[in-house]
Amino acid sequence: MDSTWAKGLATWAAMLVPFVVRAAEPSSVAAPIVPNAPASLPTAAEGASERSGSPAAKEGKAPAPEPKGGVVPTDPKAKAAKVQATERLRTLETATGTDAPGSGKALRAILNERLHWLDEWDKAEAARHAAEHPEPNPERQTAEWKADLERIKTMLDQSAKDPEALLPSAFRDRNPGAAPSETARAEMKDALDSAKSELKDWTTRLEKRRAESASTSNTSSSTLRADRDKIFQRVATLKARAAERAAAVESAKTPEEADLARDRLVNFDWESRVENQRLQTQETLLALEAKQADLAVLNLQVLEARALLATKTLERMQARYRTVTDRQEHTLQQAAANEQKRAKMSDDPLERFRARHSAELLELEAQVLKDENALASSPYPTLEGQKRQADRADADFAGVKHLLDDGRVSHLDALRLNNDFRRIGPERARIVARERAAAAAQLAFYENALSHVELDLINDSRIERLELETLLEQLPQPRHAEAIAQYHELETRHTVLLEKRRLALEQLAGRAEQTHEQIERRIRTLDDQFGFIRTHIFWVRDQDGIGAATLWQAQREMMLAGKALAKLALELGDPGLWGRVSVEFIVGLVALALAPWPLLRVRRMLAERTRRADPPPVAAPGQNGVGNLEFEGS
Repeated sequence: MDSTWAKGLATWAAMLVPFVVRAAEPSSVAAPIVPNAPASLPTAAEGASERSGSPAAKEGKAPAPEPKGGVVPTDPKAKAAKVQATERLRTLETATGTDAPGSGKALRAILNERLHWLDEWDKAEAARHAAEHPEPNPERQTAEWKADLERIKTMLDQSAKDPEALLPSAFRDRNPGAAPSETARAEMKDALDSAKSELKDWTTRLEKRRAESASTSNTSSSTLRADRDKIFQRVATLKARAAERAAAVESAKTPEEADLARDRLVNFDWESRVENQRLQTQETLLALEAKQADLAVLNLQVLEARALLATKTLERMQARYRTVTDRQEHTLQQAAANEQKRAKMSDDPLERFRARHSAELLELEAQVLKDENALASSPYPTLEGQKRQADRADADFAGVKHLLDDGRVSHLDALRLNNDFRRIGPERARIVARERAAAAAQLAFYENALSHVELDLINDSRIERLELETLLEQLPQPRHAEAIAQYHELETRHTVLLEKRRLALEQLAGRAEQTHEQIERRIRTLDDQFGFIRTHIFWVRDQDGIGAATLWQAQREMMLAGKALAKLALELGDPGLWGRVSVEFIVGLVALALAPWPLLRVRRMLAERTRRADPPPVAAPGQNGVGNLEFEGS
């Protein structure tokens, strides 16, 4: 009997627990909620204008300062609602277990749904905070890039007035009249390599930025607008359902149904807040997208200015290096000419030997400087330029292929195909006549020069040894040691210079070969594109189909042609419109009429002469009747 009373008390306690827990919640949640003016939670319209529904915003106070960085603010009301819903679910599970009545199952489903919308609220809050505090900050980045752009423009303006402004210290701290040392020239070459690498880096970034701008021009904004429109439709639907939810509370027949309706109305309000938060997030993202578009334009301007600055800097450095090496080359050539004069004027065999070989070494050193100057500069056609052109040709070909991927080609697409079809032929001819011819000539020149240097490295030592033996025969014995020392010194310098020239020629030949390969790749791409367009252009409709407009145009053309023919027929019968018959016309007409007669006469004469010159063939015996008769008579 006691156990029966205990079970009954436990059942009543379980039924009273939800009401006790709900009584412990704020009275604003348990009170009836009017959709247009809620007592505690903001409606959808208010949620669109408030940040998070915090108590400070509710009381009309100034909102707390927004956190900076990646810290997402926490909504205390959402946190408290999640804790309350979790406690109610735990209490409900403990009290009712798996054999809960229908109202308990419905309440459990409502609370689980509320936890779902509270989680969605946290996600929406985080998404909005990320949209309102993007990293990097667009305003800060805009200010930095504008300052950078102004600084680059100032440097470019200054370089227009002072050409020395863009040169690094390795080029400016030189005496223009003095020849640089080997160390100084090595520093200049290192600076040139760094400038080339920097220009390549900025050019690559610029091309990548342009490609990204062309591929993602309006796609992101269109997607954001489509998502915004979908969310707006859901918000409008929720506003239309608000009155229905509020009416369900008023029309409840029992207190339990009224409590369930209030809980559903609370869930509905959280759902409205989530959708409004998502809507504001999309609006913020759209505004951020507009800022990002302006920022992308500014970024493109900065990259273009950077590439221009790097180009001008490299050009100035190459010009200065070319001036220095040309002056040094001229000095070496003059010294070689002086050594040759000394060799001709000297009577001493050893002095003639030294002067002649010194002149050869000076000429070789001047040639090494010339090759290193060509290696440091960028002669036409440049490898970087041809690689960019080949990559651009590949991108254009990929774009042409993409036009026909979906099988739908607009009038503008057909116009582009026709223009490409007309452009490729002249462009290919120009590339073959200019770029490929120049690259092939460079490659042949450097390969021949490299082969000549390699042969010199093999044969010169033997030839110079023979010259040394001849020199030793002309000198007395005491001077042999001096001659041998001079020979070894000259031979060492000669070998070093040949090795330096061989390394420079190898790099020049390799660069010329790579340039030629890039030109060939561009030509192959143009050939493939031309063949592709020629194959598909006949299947592309570049004009509108035959319709009423076409028939109307044909009727108009036929009427115009008929009127023209009738006018010509009428003019034919009017003698006043006839022209005067000239003597030349009559002579020509007679000649045209009599022209067949002499031709026929000549043809007959030739046929008669041919017939007389070639007698008919004589038949063999037994092949005709005459032969048979002669055989029988005999």
